[in-house]
Amino acid sequence: MSGTIVVVNKNDNTVNFIDLKSRKIKFTRTTGKGPHELAMSADGRLAVVTDYIGGNSLTVFDVQQARKVKTIDLSNYPRPHGVLFLKDQRRVAVSSEGSDSVVIVDVTSGQIEKVIGTKQKGSHMVALPESSERVYTTNMDSNTVSELDVQSGTLLRKISTPDVPEAITINKDGSELWVGSNEDGLVSVFNLINGGLIKQWRGFSFPYRVLLTRDEQFAVIPDYKNNTLDIIDVKNKKKLHQIDFSWRTIPNGVVYHPDDRTLFMSAYGKDKIIVIDIPSGETLFELPTGDGPDGIGYSSLVLQ
Repeated sequence: MSGTIVVVNKNDNTVNFIDLKSRKIKFTRTTGKGPHELAMSADGRLAVVTDYIGGNSLTVFDVQQARKVKTIDLSNYPRPHGVLFLKDQRRVAVSSEGSDSVVIVDVTSGQIEKVIGTKQKGSHMVALPESSERVYTTNMDSNTVSELDVQSGTLLRKISTPDVPEAITINKDGSELWVGSNEDGLVSVFNLINGGLIKQWRGFSFPYRVLLTRDEQFAVIPDYKNNTLDIIDVKNKKKLHQIDFSWRTIPNGVVYHPDDRTLFMSAYGKDKIIVIDIPSGETLFELPTGDGPDGIGYSSLVLQ
């Protein structure tokens, strides 16, 4: 397996650039203060980190050179957290928890293009369908998801969810919205066409993230407090595996290898990345990180 993993270390204010062939940290670079999440461009050339606690900025890295290329000031839109690249791979959508908005940022020019108000409180994570014409935010303090139109910059609707929604993802065609709610330990799948509830799972403690494979056959749900990872059959909405990790593993960020069957999961409490085979649920190997790994990205590029 080759390529590069880039992972955010929340407690170090750094990112590690990990060479997959040697399974070693090759470079460590500083971010802004309080980094949390990371978005990787589709070509693997750019990694964008949200400096959430005290940083109020984006830090942009050239992955192949493991080099910081710019810091984008978001002081007017504090506590930037969730971040994803739009379809054009030039702009990112960033949730600003401090201003209850989504900020559209051109990472090439470093300019803020647009600010879209969620009109809700605690806007924390973002999700995008394949078209990236709309962006969705979980609003942790309002118990809703905001659906926003990227082009017009308007709020289209507010979707009520179980209490304290955080984890969020959406399928490619924008018909299914997956939301994890921390208060009652629920993961819900909503039909965005008719507004109905498709499926709901109980028994989670803190469903930290949810992520579909690119072919939409599997979903993974790391549980921050239960130290588990659930693997879901997306079509049939059935649990296939629940992987139990040791105490204080604290599963956090997740990203897939391009083979769509290998998962990289940051383990915040163990300062490592656990690499998992999705169909079997077996752990393949582990990678070292800095202190408190969270947001994570994969690039096919090999470090220079």
